[in-house]
Amino acid sequence: MLLCQIQRGRGRRGSAIVEAALTLTVFSLLLFGIFEYCRYLFVLHVTNLAAREGVRYAAVNTDKPTNFDTVDYTDAAGRTYTNILAYTKNRLAGTDNQIVGYQAAVYAVDSVGLTLATPVIRPKSKSASTYPDPFNASDTNKVSWNAAGFPDRLAVQIRGTFRPFLPNVTLMPNLPVNVISLTGVEG
Repeated sequence: MLLCQIQRGRGRRGSAIVEAALTLTVFSLLLFGIFEYCRYLFVLHVTNLAAREGVRYAAVNTDKPTNFDTVDYTDAAGRTYTNILAYTKNRLAGTDNQIVGYQAAVYAVDSVGLTLATPVIRPKSKSASTYPDPFNASDTNKVSWNAAGFPDRLAVQIRGTFRPFLPNVTLMPNLPVNVISLTGVEG
């Protein structure tokens, strides 16, 4: 009787290793997928905060020159102010390295677009028929970011693509990052 039980057990030798390998593979895929998705949410959260702080910084500095969005400003007293896009990038604290094709722009928002049935956040333009690309600095139709007055709005937009560390393992595609933050101009 004992001999019969021992022989039955020998036929299943190694099956525990095979089962463990299959289970660990599925578990690892699930675990890495969760990690990647959490990392994506982290990047979105930090990007939202950076855009919000950048647009707030722009709103309180509308008295600076038009090139203050990309060039630091030094006042008559010798104080140097960091430009808006550098200030925004500093708030990302290195998260911008996880966004492929990272771009940021600051612009005055077209108030007509905000009053539409489905509001549209778009840059102000010199001609009402076409709207400029906020990421194209040489667009002749573009209105300066600091041309916005009291009831107007400013926006900071950050865009790029989030690329997962292990896209083939987790089957997670590259995901777009497009964050826009608005605020009212203070004066």
